[in-house]
Amino acid sequence: MCTRLASTLVLALLIPLAGCDDTFISVSTDGRIEVFVNTSGPDTDTRFGVSVDGGAQQIVTSGATATLLNLSEGSHSVLLFGLANNCRVVGANPRTVVVGSDGTGSVAFQVSCTQATIGSIEVIVATTGASADPDGYRLAVAGGAIRDIGASARETFEALTPGIHLVTLKDVDPPCAVIGSNPRPVTAIQGQTVTVEIAVSCGPGGPPPAALR
Repeated sequence: MCTRLASTLVLALLIPLAGCDDTFISVSTDGRIEVFVNTSGPDTDTRFGVSVDGGAQQIVTSGATATLLNLSEGSHSVLLFGLANNCRVVGANPRTVVVGSDGTGSVAFQVSCTQATIGSIEVIVATTGASADPDGYRLAVAGGAIRDIGASARETFEALTPGIHLVTLKDVDPPCAVIGSNPRPVTAIQGQTVTVEIAVSCGPGGPPPAALR
């Protein structure tokens, strides 16, 4: 009898007591949000990123639905990102979406795209020879800012109007010399990145240019 009573007292001490004012809350994370994206315009983007509450991310394609899982009931912030420069979300972005008591929520994004009117030029500078200038050069693209660039490196000039732009490599000191024309005409194409390589020779010897490895 004494042994049974002692065991009962120990068990009672191990179980937390809940008073009349105590509340036990069970938070379900079985909710989900359906995200639909539709695009319109002459030069549309088709793939986007979508995230919820600044965390989980996934890909959603135009005309399709992505499902964000493992969400609690209540309000969530849904962001559509990764849009092309010529596209924008119609309306608020991010948007507040409520997961209801049934565990579901939904949101539709409308993306409007205009004709892409800009292009990019990627310039790759490759220097060979034992007398390469460790300080590198200055690179200018008509319609863009002048930048510093290493002896073997690459730079991308964005937001250029379609058409011919002169690419000039400056501060190339002897014994180094640009191989080929300098400045060099390069045609920017709307919605595309055009690559141009500029070779610089600084005498015999030296390792192959890092930019082309």
